[in-house]
Amino acid sequence: MNDLLLPEGFALPVTGKPADFPDHPWTSGPRPFAHRHALEVVDGRVASAANSQALDALMHGASSVLFWVHQGNDLPILLKDIRLDIAPVHLVYGGALEDLTPFIKALPASQHPEAMHGSVNLDPAEHRLRTGSAWRGSLEADLAQIQAALLLPKGLRVLCGNGRSWTARTSAPSSIAQLAYGLGSIFAQLDHVGWAHANRAWLLVSATDDYLQTIALVQAARSLWERACQKHLGTSIPLWISGSPLIEQSTEDAAALIGIGMQQQALWLGGCDELWITPINESPQARDWAQQQVLVLTYENGLQGLDQPLKGSYTLDGYTAALQAEVENCWQEWDAHGGFWNQINRQTGA
Repeated sequence: MNDLLLPEGFALPVTGKPADFPDHPWTSGPRPFAHRHALEVVDGRVASAANSQALDALMHGASSVLFWVHQGNDLPILLKDIRLDIAPVHLVYGGALEDLTPFIKALPASQHPEAMHGSVNLDPAEHRLRTGSAWRGSLEADLAQIQAALLLPKGLRVLCGNGRSWTARTSAPSSIAQLAYGLGSIFAQLDHVGWAHANRAWLLVSATDDYLQTIALVQAARSLWERACQKHLGTSIPLWISGSPLIEQSTEDAAALIGIGMQQQALWLGGCDELWITPINESPQARDWAQQQVLVLTYENGLQGLDQPLKGSYTLDGYTAALQAEVENCWQEWDAHGGFWNQINRQTGA
């Protein structure tokens, strides 16, 4: 007989039997790697200096790099001495894919370019939002560019959705806008190239100023992705989610580190594969603080060894389910008015 007195309505699980938590899509399906990536963001305008920054970051805790590529022929310099089979590399390039591809193929064998992984950002919706025009002159040409990118090394995710770019561009709340447009772009690209390429997808999200809603944002992204994969493929496919803190402007106030740290923790707990190292300003000290902050979060908080630490949190489950429903309502409304690309045209005034 159990002598432990419990409040009415409480019950302890039977020893050896798992707790009876509901099975939600965001707690099933593929999970992030046990090792979370710490992403160094590097402006490649001066290629040699950018390479030095990237190598220094990789030697001091960063494990992946994102380059803003300004010229295709800078790529060999930007990637010099980086082992591409070890460090994920993301390439953001506003030019034509064919201006970049030859330099990827010509990388030396010592860097193992055949095992290159990360992403090449070719999100046509984000490009339309940022520039006001199609990447290659028309949507059809933009989608053909994505189709051509599927010939790049298989580890490179080329079906990209930049949810972060929509945070302040619509009247919808940030979390809804990020998922509706970010995932919506990936889904629309997959509808064109075929869902067999779902393993080539990458999503960027940004933290909001609401800690719990940021966790729900990432969980809802995984839930919506899982449902789509089950619908189209009948199986689970990993989605790479990159999470970025949201800092409005550069600051000298070290107290801003607290807010960034809370945002990163929320992104981490939600299940991001990768966290952006985000300095509060451009000083070397701020960059060092940012690197150390991510290292402490990913390796020294005691959470990294736990499997789904938030599973069964009914408050977060409620937030996640509500957010998912709002996003699905957006998609249904868009479908009733011509679909995703027609919505992009209306949103950008094209």
